[in-house]
Amino acid sequence: MKMVINVLTTKNLNFSFGKQTILNGISIAIQEGEMVSLLGPNGSGKSTLLRCLAKLYATQKNEVYLMGRPINEYSKKEMAQNIAFLPQVQEPVTHMKVWDLVAFGRSPYQKFGWVYSGEDKDIISWAMDYMHIIHLKDKYVNELSGGEKQRVWIAMILAQNTPIIFLDEPSTYMDLKHQWDLLKIINGLKEEFNKTIVSVFHDLNHALEISDKVILLKEGHIYATGSTKEVITEQAIEDVYDMKAKVCHLNIESKSHCLIAPLGR
Repeated sequence: MKMVINVLTTKNLNFSFGKQTILNGISIAIQEGEMVSLLGPNGSGKSTLLRCLAKLYATQKNEVYLMGRPINEYSKKEMAQNIAFLPQVQEPVTHMKVWDLVAFGRSPYQKFGWVYSGEDKDIISWAMDYMHIIHLKDKYVNELSGGEKQRVWIAMILAQNTPIIFLDEPSTYMDLKHQWDLLKIINGLKEEFNKTIVSVFHDLNHALEISDKVILLKEGHIYATGSTKEVITEQAIEDVYDMKAKVCHLNIESKSHCLIAPLGR
């Protein structure tokens, strides 16, 4: 029997911007090798929770733990060697080639300036190949399409080679085909390399396709957490998203799929 290892936990996590409470009493446990989706409408606290887990927002000492140790005890470099974070919006990049941007993923391991070892170069090449962008390595990032840029940014966090990956709406700027290709890539990272992945999704069907666990947020509180079947229900969609929907289970290739069809109010 596989031993369960909680790599990230929160205990009654609260977070506010000034007088506005964003997260209220959040307690979760994320296991090693688990694919976890954060769901909820805009303003529910999904991205804020992700940033608190990554130590990008300040939390209290005993609220967030990485491998059983309070994240406040980790240095920035240690955090970057454990968690790779892809934000929803990236900084504009000009006059930089794709290879150079992906290579930034190796920055947490640099000791004496920007000198790449053979191992660094191998990991950079692997990340680009995994994201199917090796043919773009000599192109300038600002010349790429939105979907291509997103794949380059994801390759950069893969080059960081961390056990934990955070993705904030990773399918942004991608067309329908590339969105589903990305889901296969994310699932492959979990299945092939035992990566622990926490991702914010707006499309519930994306979460349904690849999640081991879903955390559904409403107004800064956890509405429900568990498997997709347990959490993504017609009642939950109505309660959290204020819309009626039909959740249908279809057996395709021995796998249960759910289709969400909005209904008239």
